[in-house]
Amino acid sequence: MPTAETPMEDKISDEADDWVIEAKGIGKRFDIYLNDRSRVYEFFGSRSHHTEHWALRDVSFQVRAGRSFGVIGPNGAGKSTLLKLIGGISRPTEGSLRIRSSLATLLDLGLGFHRNFTGRENIRMNCALLGLEPDQIESLIPEILAFAELGAFIDYPVRTYSAGMSLRLGFSIAAHVDSEVFLIDEVLAVGDQYFQRRCIKKIEEFKEQGRTIILVTHDLHAVRSLCDDALWLDGGRVQAIGPGREVVDRYLDVERERASGGRSQHIRPVRSSTPAPAPAQFEATIDDPRLKATVMTAAQLPDPESLWTEMETVPFDVVEGDTPIVQGSGEVRIMTVQILDSAGRPRMRFRTGEDLIVAVTFRTTEPVERPIFGAALFRSDGIYIHGPNTRFDGVLDGTYHGIYTYFIRWKSLALLSGRYRMSIAVFDKLHLKPHIWQNQLYDFEITADVADHGLLQLEHDWGLITHLEK
Repeated sequence: MPTAETPMEDKISDEADDWVIEAKGIGKRFDIYLNDRSRVYEFFGSRSHHTEHWALRDVSFQVRAGRSFGVIGPNGAGKSTLLKLIGGISRPTEGSLRIRSSLATLLDLGLGFHRNFTGRENIRMNCALLGLEPDQIESLIPEILAFAELGAFIDYPVRTYSAGMSLRLGFSIAAHVDSEVFLIDEVLAVGDQYFQRRCIKKIEEFKEQGRTIILVTHDLHAVRSLCDDALWLDGGRVQAIGPGREVVDRYLDVERERASGGRSQHIRPVRSSTPAPAPAQFEATIDDPRLKATVMTAAQLPDPESLWTEMETVPFDVVEGDTPIVQGSGEVRIMTVQILDSAGRPRMRFRTGEDLIVAVTFRTTEPVERPIFGAALFRSDGIYIHGPNTRFDGVLDGTYHGIYTYFIRWKSLALLSGRYRMSIAVFDKLHLKPHIWQNQLYDFEITADVADHGLLQLEHDWGLITHLEK
């Protein structure tokens, strides 16, 4: 398990003077009693009757003003405990925690509601508790109601609300309070897709306004897309702090090892009798010398033989909540995924109409007969755009055992401005199970010269006929 001192970590500088939250060696201990009798015995006696549980230990970090800060880790890692310390709901047992800005907490939404009050009455009560004056509250109520979209239920008692309705009301109240820092704990895990997208859009507005966001979530895509920096906790201790994408990638690497029981670490060098791989071959559905040179250069491996190691067939099954992240039966291991432009340069941002190439380098752990190679494009809100594969297109049909790079080029990609995600997969010959499937793990962005609405830029023409003009 990596620790905060491992070389992979790109720490956020402790010397920054623009921080709004600073933690130094904080820890949180809970005393666990078997029952109330144990508490009484301990109070009147001289022996301890409880066990100590440290939910957090020696946690240090800074959150800088105007940045989004993600907190990730498995269940029980201490994420929500940390956010409650920051939100003032609990106090640290040790260490120091300093906060320079006002906070709006989206923690346990609906927890502060009075169940017998109506939604409208709860808005007034919660806003008053957050320090707003009556005239401020009345001016905010129309915006809160419009965002929550509860209709006539706003004047029903909260006890009649579903969990999703309480979420809508709680998020709407917190999101319309004028605070510099927003603490968000898993609010994107509840509610329908429509409301989740509206929540994400609101968070993006906070970022554009230069507000500071702290997001605790199991949604690693949200951390990749929304968070400048990230903190990875495990067992209550810091495992990594650094740029959001890098921390998420490292976390996923470790989770994959856990899913495989650590067996992927036990590799043996190839016996000297194993023949050296043949020179790289190129195969494509179009005769384009420039494309060949571009992909061959980007996908070159200096020493393929040194990468060819015997590995066990280990299945993958990494999920976040109900969402599969990495799955597969293990016969195919993806080594690298590159998103390239037409010149073979790695890019994360493209313009509408540019070529986009995805090159996936993989190796097999045993011969794989007639695998189906695929890639899929999604908008950041989950809209499925395009998912071609080699079986549909009738190409690359053979038996594979070795190291290869399959690629796909989307020519003159017609997507309009937005954030997008990509899935990569290699399925078995019957298209029933994935040898490997990485679900929406790769992000890129499209910018357009025109301000069209929608998803695609489709070729079109306009005209006007004037029959009479005076």
